[in-house]
Amino acid sequence: MEEKNNIFAAADSGEYLAKALNGKFYSILRVDPQKNRVLVLHSRDYPQAVNTEMDWNAYMSRYGAILTAEGQERLRKRLSSEALLSEAKNGEVNFYIDISYLKENQTNWLTVSVLLEKNTDGAWFANMFIWKSNSEHLMRSIIDMYVYETCDYFIYLDVRNNSFVMFNGNPLETSRIAEVSDDYEKAAAEYAENFVVEEDKEMVVRKMSLKYIIKQLENNKVYSFTTGVIDPVRGYTRKQLTYRYYDRQAGKVLLCRNDVTEIYLEERARQRELEAARLKADTDPLTGLFNYGGMSRRVDDLLLKKEKLSAMLVLDLDNFKQVNDSLGHQEGDHLLWKVAQALQLQNHGTYLCGRVGGDEFVVFLYGIDDKKQAEETAYHICETVKSLTLPENLSGLVSCSIGGAFAPEEGTDYRELFKSADRRTYQAKRLGKNRFLMEDMDE
Repeated sequence: MEEKNNIFAAADSGEYLAKALNGKFYSILRVDPQKNRVLVLHSRDYPQAVNTEMDWNAYMSRYGAILTAEGQERLRKRLSSEALLSEAKNGEVNFYIDISYLKENQTNWLTVSVLLEKNTDGAWFANMFIWKSNSEHLMRSIIDMYVYETCDYFIYLDVRNNSFVMFNGNPLETSRIAEVSDDYEKAAAEYAENFVVEEDKEMVVRKMSLKYIIKQLENNKVYSFTTGVIDPVRGYTRKQLTYRYYDRQAGKVLLCRNDVTEIYLEERARQRELEAARLKADTDPLTGLFNYGGMSRRVDDLLLKKEKLSAMLVLDLDNFKQVNDSLGHQEGDHLLWKVAQALQLQNHGTYLCGRVGGDEFVVFLYGIDDKKQAEETAYHICETVKSLTLPENLSGLVSCSIGGAFAPEEGTDYRELFKSADRRTYQAKRLGKNRFLMEDMDE
């Protein structure tokens, strides 16, 4: 052991350190941004300046001739004294930038790693480590290109410590969560409050909670959801947040946010087109009411719940054939349209109505309080149709007969209810028309 100590004691530790620094770094600098001065601690290309202090602007301008225009702009924007003090004020005390320079007409890259620290007097200093980084820059460029083209940002989430850091993000995105935080739950709540649309806020806070995330990842390799986000620049956007384990045992999770606005809007437009097509297929072109198919599908959907008392009213116009024969089909169609308008005007969102045959209409009341409510509706419809304004020679001729049936006691689908209600409609006609029946009459 003593012999080894002698070997190490004989070596010039300063020489070894110099070789190590020379092999790794081009330069090591300590900058005083308040005084705009730099102390050169190590420099491979400017050895005569080592251990000397000089003006920081003068030091930077020395390299202006070899830097690309982009490199000069980055140097000025990120490493000037004003920029360094601004970074310190904003809490960015550890960061790196890449600077491009020309050598033999080829673009090369230097990486500058910056560590800002405050001394006992409260003054800020910037420690800079500069090294050649062509291969590292290529790798970062590939990663950045992938991130910027496919993701808003990546976040490294430490579930056990409720903390995270954003290790890559698209700077163009303005609706962002904080870049670093030791309280992920709080940051997630602030993100929801500041950017998420009102109707999604509660959902996002719940789905971004650590407890919920872990529960989902325990059952699935990947967990994701989408939400509406108000971007300060773009307005409404749609974002997809995707969580996956980076290290399950250590509780490390990767969070990636993607912009899916274009896909979302395309899907919404497609859904609207499909809905419009379905509505057109389900609508009677003459009256604008549902047709047979539209009415039957909607009634069956409601009846599947099997929870509430409901009623179906089948309405048939009295003496409609005489209208067609005396005034023609055009006036007959106009009468059907007027009946439809009357049904819609009387309907205050309490029932569905449709024209399911020539002069046959269906009114469906879902979730009524009692059978009396259906009877009152049938009565008002009879009075309304009887009061329609018609040509003098038809005055008092047009009325309607209505038959009713109740769910679930008389049927649990459209076909069953219609069969019972339609039978009572024709019973009402035989009893003298202009009336309604809600149960079978002895004949």
